[in-house]
Amino acid sequence: MRIFLYYFLFIFMLSSCSSPEQGNEYLHSIDREISPFRGKNKGEIEKIYIRELRKYKQTGKKIFLLSSKYVNLVIHVNERLKQIPMVYELLRLNDNQYDYIIIACNYNLANQFEKSSPEWALKCIDTAIESDEKTGKRYYLPHLYHFKGRILYNNNDSKNALTYFNKALQTYDPQKETLYIASMYNNIGMCYDQMKKPDMAISETLKGIRLLEQKKQPSEAENVFINYMKGGLSQYFLEIKDYKKTEELLLAKLNFSLYHHNYRMAFYASKELITLYRDVTHETDKINSIIHSLNMVEPNLKDPEDRIAFYEMIQEYYSDKNDIQKFKSASQKLVAANKEYNKLAKKELKINFDIADNYIIKNANKENREQRKKNLLLTISIFLIFFIFLIIIINLIRTKKKKEELITKEKRIFEQDLELQREKIRNLHLNLNLKTETERAFLENLKKIKRSKNIEPEDIVKDLQFKVNNLILIDRKSNDLINESSQENKIFMKKLSKIFPTLSAQELKLCVYFKLNLAAKEISLIENFTVGSIRVYKAKVKAKLGLEKENNLSEFLNKF
Repeated sequence: MRIFLYYFLFIFMLSSCSSPEQGNEYLHSIDREISPFRGKNKGEIEKIYIRELRKYKQTGKKIFLLSSKYVNLVIHVNERLKQIPMVYELLRLNDNQYDYIIIACNYNLANQFEKSSPEWALKCIDTAIESDEKTGKRYYLPHLYHFKGRILYNNNDSKNALTYFNKALQTYDPQKETLYIASMYNNIGMCYDQMKKPDMAISETLKGIRLLEQKKQPSEAENVFINYMKGGLSQYFLEIKDYKKTEELLLAKLNFSLYHHNYRMAFYASKELITLYRDVTHETDKINSIIHSLNMVEPNLKDPEDRIAFYEMIQEYYSDKNDIQKFKSASQKLVAANKEYNKLAKKELKINFDIADNYIIKNANKENREQRKKNLLLTISIFLIFFIFLIIIINLIRTKKKKEELITKEKRIFEQDLELQREKIRNLHLNLNLKTETERAFLENLKKIKRSKNIEPEDIVKDLQFKVNNLILIDRKSNDLINESSQENKIFMKKLSKIFPTLSAQELKLCVYFKLNLAAKEISLIENFTVGSIRVYKAKVKAKLGLEKENNLSEFLNKF
């Protein structure tokens, strides 16, 4: 039994660990704590990072190391090349323990690889969705559906993209996530546009615009998104050849973005207007004023891809104007922007592959180590189980052998006791027979005295005295035989009384003789009862013991 306890304690210690659910909730609470400071107050986020790191140093608990690393990711959110190695390191440390880390890190990687490797981004987002759906908590789930829909849309898979945008639409909270819901209407509109259904695209996009415009005081982000949607809506009106509405929406977008210094939005609104004026309405005079308005936009475009698109547009404009000098200048800037983009893309690709390879190799090595540990643990467990069963079998064999020896010994003692009882009974019968013969001789002598007058009285008295002494001696021997087992008889009567409480004291005493299988006459001689009384007592005892008339009373009593 003790070995069993040690074994189960050993297994319990190996399998015990902290609750993943509690860890997931803790990490989620950290994320909620960070949310108000994202993109606004880096100092407050750094305080949370220092606090979590201090907790790890004080307790050594893994959950605090993971939370500090997670917060550090948010601190460096704008440093893309720094993010990727940090994300892989966090995944390695987590070792698939907490779903929240798996979800957040794969979501992060999907964002990083969306443009450079859409297939890899899709794998990452699928991993995140699978983990989030498994938890049932919907930590990032609507955003993950949104993101997968976007990747599918970019791959021209409008039908499946539409499915995931609708999933996201149904998952977002209509009370708290209005902006995201409006975004889904906009994305659904884009899918319908890709499916060559401009009327449905217009209908869905207008739902998103109206949802935000009906708010009393839309936030800055909501106002920006309203104008972004208007830009998309303008293209759908362009497809149905409503050029006036197209121009109106694009101008609204351009004026809003310039006023709010959103230069990237201003650039793309300008680009779409130029395309409209040049290729559709042929209002070239309006193009000139837009080009001049872009002087403040150029230096504020930070993304290399945006600058490439900007210089391509300028290059095409000066080519049409036949302005060789400015065309050449725009071309040089375009070449420089392309070089910068290629350099960054090459560097990023190398870093990504190096990190990915390193992560895969580390994971493979770790899996091998883990497999070896599992095999070792399995071997030890099998050995322990075999050892325990061996001990159990040996103990069972020993117990069985001891029990057999004990039974044999008890049987031998019982047989000895039985033989002793039989000997006592034989001696008792012998004594009773002698007593009967002596009494018969005693009576014969008395009859002789009565019949004869010549016998000497002294000789007759001596003879009678001798026979009386013999009778006393026989009674003493009989009493000795019974008294030898008096203690045994007491135990017998006590046990019998406990089982059959209706038996009287006299009946219990007579049961001792019934047990010895003495005849009624023999018992009457010992106890001074008539033979008929003994027979009546015997019948009463059998009735109280629940025995039938034909049942052997002596055999029944000897069982006790």
